[in-house]
Amino acid sequence: MRWLLLLILLAGCSQSYLVSDDLGYPYNLPPVGSQLLLKQSVMIQPGTTRTFIQQGVSMALSEFDRYVPNCNFEISNLADSSLRIEPDTFVVKKVQRVMEQVVYQQMTGRGNITVSYEDPGSSLITLGYHLWLDSARQPDVMRLTCRGAFNDRWGADPPSIREVREALGDFAELILAI
Repeated sequence: MRWLLLLILLAGCSQSYLVSDDLGYPYNLPPVGSQLLLKQSVMIQPGTTRTFIQQGVSMALSEFDRYVPNCNFEISNLADSSLRIEPDTFVVKKVQRVMEQVVYQQMTGRGNITVSYEDPGSSLITLGYHLWLDSARQPDVMRLTCRGAFNDRWGADPPSIREVREALGDFAELILAI
């Protein structure tokens, strides 16, 4: 009886990437071993390590809409000149959940007195995941990070696989491992 209870408890600790067959469900993760087929070159601007893709358009950090699901390619080395990620097939070697938080607090103060106009605990978050990538031809390409829309803590969801595919548009195709 104790062994059965232990088995049930350990089964609850196992990580399942796909909890539903619905690719629109936001808590499905692309499984390790999935492939990212990059179909078009992606430019990384000088002095940065990332470029963002949203609704099939490549853009800089200052251009994308944080309230729409998006992804960004990231390289491991900063360069003074622009770099290009060439079309290639990348294997997803690790999947890691991420949460980014932005605390909004408008403050005004005189001397040692500070007054807050907003709830100091209010914040927006975005949930997503890092897809750590592997390519023998382009080892400097580190990962693809995909995020859902910024929202209040209670309303934020990671992007669904369908939303990731929409964000990538014609740039790349995410092929799930079985």
